[in-house]
Amino acid sequence: MLSARPARDRDRTDRAIQAASWLGALAMFAYGACLSFDVLHHIARACGLSPRLAWAWPLGFETFMAVAAVSVLAEQRARPGRTPWYPWTLTALTAGSSIALNFAHPFIPLAPPPRLLVACVYGVPPVTAPFAWHLFLLRLAHRRHHPGQDAGQDRPDAPEDPAEPLTPPVALAPGVEAPAAVLPGGGQDGEPSRAAVRALLAAETQDAPVSWQDVTARTGLSRSRAYALLREERAHLAASNGHHSPAMLRLSQDQEAP
Repeated sequence: MLSARPARDRDRTDRAIQAASWLGALAMFAYGACLSFDVLHHIARACGLSPRLAWAWPLGFETFMAVAAVSVLAEQRARPGRTPWYPWTLTALTAGSSIALNFAHPFIPLAPPPRLLVACVYGVPPVTAPFAWHLFLLRLAHRRHHPGQDAGQDRPDAPEDPAEPLTPPVALAPGVEAPAAVLPGGGQDGEPSRAAVRALLAAETQDAPVSWQDVTARTGLSRSRAYALLREERAHLAASNGHHSPAMLRLSQDQEAP
């Protein structure tokens, strides 16, 4: 009882620290965004933009920086081992420009403003628009090329080791039916696959033994699963009616081995 209470106290403390960290980060972000908005709005008004466009210009500037930062996060989640240089570069350029304007605005003459500053105010939105659109198209292209990761689909089975040892067939008494074969990966073959293998073995001759490639072509099973099912059914037939001799069994198994 005494150990449970300190654990609950630690949980409350951790939650309080996390909440304070979130609130502090949000407060600092809101404060900095407000100051930056005021500076950028003042510069836009001094450069001749209408009142409505002067209010929208800082929003577009900061919005593009947010879009680039979100693209950085998306790329890092999609490709953990690679550095997303392209969105990182756009984020750094936008943030650096905003910071530079905030630091330099006391030293920039705004009556009248320099022509270079006016050109930047009017030229930044048309430049950032295609870059924002390109980031959006990159996300769509990634979803198209990797649908399984985004939609939560199952990943394909990993390649199976051809050197993996297979369980040898167990000799059964005549008249005893072999149990269903449990194959690599924990799967169990259905009756249609077994029926297809039995049909292949019924037409087998010594000159044309059935191989695991024939089973794979008929049933669609993987190499190791087809090989295991073929060995199981061949051992079953050999133990049940003696149709396949031990020599035939050993010869065909040597030909089937991957």
